[in-house]
Amino acid sequence: MSGLGTTSVSQIQHSVLVDTLNAVKENAYTEGVDASFGSLTNPARLLNYTQIFREAYQVTDTERAVNTAAFNDRLAYEATKAMKEIKNDMEFALMRGSLVCGSGSAARQLVGIKLSLSIITSTSGVSMTEAILNDRFQAVWDAGTEVNALYSGMYIKRKVSAFTANSTMNLDAKDRRLINAIDVYEADAARLVKLFAHRYVTVSGDTNYDVVGLNEDLFKIGYLRKPFNRPLAQTGDAAKAEIVTECTLEVRHYNGGFWDTLCL
Repeated sequence: MSGLGTTSVSQIQHSVLVDTLNAVKENAYTEGVDASFGSLTNPARLLNYTQIFREAYQVTDTERAVNTAAFNDRLAYEATKAMKEIKNDMEFALMRGSLVCGSGSAARQLVGIKLSLSIITSTSGVSMTEAILNDRFQAVWDAGTEVNALYSGMYIKRKVSAFTANSTMNLDAKDRRLINAIDVYEADAARLVKLFAHRYVTVSGDTNYDVVGLNEDLFKIGYLRKPFNRPLAQTGDAAKAEIVTECTLEVRHYNGGFWDTLCL
């Protein structure tokens, strides 16, 4: 949510158009010749649905009246906590969500980054190496764009930090720190790739250690309703409220990144 830009959407079904250019050719004409016309191709339509996120909270009137050292206002504290929790849920959905169109009994769900990509590979049982990572960068470059952000769990992040090919580290002699981390990686097919340790690329129960590379310019969070705090009717001796937002993931091209699964 911090790395991607935002945009506004106006429908629960959000779509963007993806078109392709013709292959390069020898474009040369003789003088005075009439124009020639190729056949028209219709752009593809990429769809996603908005998902409603809600996090409710309540505080008893007694808790609000008691003078405690921990909280100046327990209701405000719970509102802040609910906002953090809904943001975590949104982060999880943006990375791992599966598309659900929704019905009277089923809530709409957005499709996340992983399932939006067409460049998906599985090197199951193979350890992450610098050569594998650069092959994935090239696959995205060959498809017409360039990775500028890499998301993985801490296990893969540490492996990338251990890459040493053609690397030189310059430190001030007065600096006594031992630095063993890389936050920006540069390759032939991907320049200045930001590296992020992400908690939801791989989660408990997954059988692989995944890595996701993106051109972040091609992915945006589309808000139908930005997050807001809504008080709810008081039906008892407690104040009630909820945080609500409705958004989707806008994918501007399915070749805008890669998803690879590894085991080691």
